[in-house]
Amino acid sequence: MHNIDLHKIDEMITKWLKNVDQIIPNLIAEMETDTKLNRFDLVTNVDKQIQNEFQVFLQTQLEGHRLFAEEKNNDEIDPRQGHVWIMDPIDGTSNLVKQQEDYCIILGYFVDGEPKLSYIYDYPHQHLYKAIENEGAFDNAQVMKQPPNMDIEEAILSFNTQVMNDETIHQLYDASFSHRIIGSCGLDSIRVIKGQFGAHINTNPKPWDIAAQFLFAKELGLKMTALNGGPIDLSTAAPFIISNEGCYSAVLEILNSDMGYER
Repeated sequence: MHNIDLHKIDEMITKWLKNVDQIIPNLIAEMETDTKLNRFDLVTNVDKQIQNEFQVFLQTQLEGHRLFAEEKNNDEIDPRQGHVWIMDPIDGTSNLVKQQEDYCIILGYFVDGEPKLSYIYDYPHQHLYKAIENEGAFDNAQVMKQPPNMDIEEAILSFNTQVMNDETIHQLYDASFSHRIIGSCGLDSIRVIKGQFGAHINTNPKPWDIAAQFLFAKELGLKMTALNGGPIDLSTAAPFIISNEGCYSAVLEILNSDMGYER
């Protein structure tokens, strides 16, 4: 695909995301919440309507492009083949419901499994982060710079303490500067992308949680792998890390030492 095609698609997606600004307030005002697997696994009319709107957009504006997304059946779609958009319509749904803050829209565009365009839209703070293959990453159209290398001793690490064993948690605490967790994989990852966090670790992501991060990592010289250091299967995802290169190896060593990170 030529760059000019990516630019045209980027213009279309950017415009679509700005149109979402007109939709979300009314959806939140009439928010309906339901549960999926358990009482902590929430879905709202906001998630569903945004995803439906994007599905219609693809069908009418980008013929042949398919959607692989959280709130739909994806059995007939292989995101490693053809023109595929991977979407989390609301990443951080619990934050939306409980705080109405710290949530985002995640979009990743892949051609035969290769990332071409990525978007993380922090709607509450009106920050659109995007990456374009071979052209870098942008924060509201401002060029983002590659974060300087960060040793683990100076790094804030982002991870969920409820899904790791106590020994691993304490080792990460002791080795790093501090710990934070926002509760949105996209926004926790953005902190790494901006150089505010050293690493974000997620032990149970789905493909839509991490779809945008592949290209951001590639364009900004970050490390993004499975927790065993290997590649991530786009169709299934896996326990993953997105990390500043300076602390990546030290974090992985802790995660895989002794009994590993699993409880």
